[in-house]
Amino acid sequence: MCAAPSALTRAVFPLLRLARSLERKEPTTILVVNSATGAKKTTNAPRSFPSYIEETLRARYPDGGVVVTTNNQPRATAEAVLAGLPGVLAETKPALMIWQTGTYDTILGADTSAFSDAVDTGIGYAHDAGADVIVVSPQYSPRTAFAFDVAPYNNALRWATREAGVPFFDRYSVMRFWEDEGIFDFDSARPSASLFTDVHQCIGRLLVSMIVDGVQTRALGSR
Repeated sequence: MCAAPSALTRAVFPLLRLARSLERKEPTTILVVNSATGAKKTTNAPRSFPSYIEETLRARYPDGGVVVTTNNQPRATAEAVLAGLPGVLAETKPALMIWQTGTYDTILGADTSAFSDAVDTGIGYAHDAGADVIVVSPQYSPRTAFAFDVAPYNNALRWATREAGVPFFDRYSVMRFWEDEGIFDFDSARPSASLFTDVHQCIGRLLVSMIVDGVQTRALGSR
């Protein structure tokens, strides 16, 4: 059910800082920065993908302990996230930052060049703080695709991450693949009760696959 083309799930670039932390069996923090719009959490809220990442990585790397922490900034552009990012990085001291970005920039129609510059700056902040980075693109939804053009921002993310040498998790293309292949139906007027959980579990699994790939990649192009 969680299948996706390998081109969308390979790290391509190594996660050397995270690899060192895991090898040393140190307490290892992964920070998930979520700049997407979203509902408030409740006690009965379904699990989202960070919890699946923590659960799976703790089982794979039991020594030291992996902790996944989130910093949620609803309705924040990439540029707006930058203001508080150094402080968040200093407080959490992550070995890896997973940055979801582009959703609100798309909604606002932000300048793509400024968006790309903000992403590049944020990656630099994380590297200066001793953290690797994985950038995650916006979600795909056929219900909003007609109103908001994600493609320019996805392309900006692809180029920004390539220039910075960090993995890019193209969630938009992964979810569109699932829709096209009939794995998930995102356009249903009555989605299944488990859709949110199933999608987040799959996103978590694929991100873990990318993380492990990046940890095991010692040099560009090696396996």
